[in-house]
Amino acid sequence: MNQIKHSDCSDEQLFDLVKLGDEIAYQHLYDRFFYLLFAQAKRKVNTKEDAQDLTQDIFMNLWKKRSKINIEGKVVHFLFASLRNSIINFYIKTKKQGEREELFQYFNNLYEETTSRTIHKNELERIIQNEIDALPLKMKQIYLLSRNQELSHKEIAELMALSELTVKKQVANALRILKQKIHYVLFSTF
Repeated sequence: MNQIKHSDCSDEQLFDLVKLGDEIAYQHLYDRFFYLLFAQAKRKVNTKEDAQDLTQDIFMNLWKKRSKINIEGKVVHFLFASLRNSIINFYIKTKKQGEREELFQYFNNLYEETTSRTIHKNELERIIQNEIDALPLKMKQIYLLSRNQELSHKEIAELMALSELTVKKQVANALRILKQKIHYVLFSTF
């Protein structure tokens, strides 16, 4: 068929020629429907570029799969149904991509928070250890036996040859000093 005869063909006749590999028939179908499909896609998706990509994909798939495609009814209905399905798939893909991005952001933020918490925890532990180290020697020993070794006041008193009341007062004084110093350091540092 020559150029003039292609332009006189119906959409269905053009598609039959496309199935046979007729590139001119394909070009005529493209010219007839590209802007109609593009306009429809543009109304349904956010960007002109996405609409153009979706429309071009319809025609690319039409050419690639031409020998396998069987259209029952009008070609225009087939093309618009293909576009509708492409738009649906586009939104599903976009949603999944959005969900992946949200998940990435969640884990990224969680990692940053965890890292930040770890840094603050390590800094706090360092500050506490510095303040414990600054306690008077006997008070420090009693405090560490009480808190780290979890010995009772009675056990500490027997171990250090002190009265239970002295141990109790030393632990209370150590806690009071640590609370004051740590409270001051925390509110002036963080």
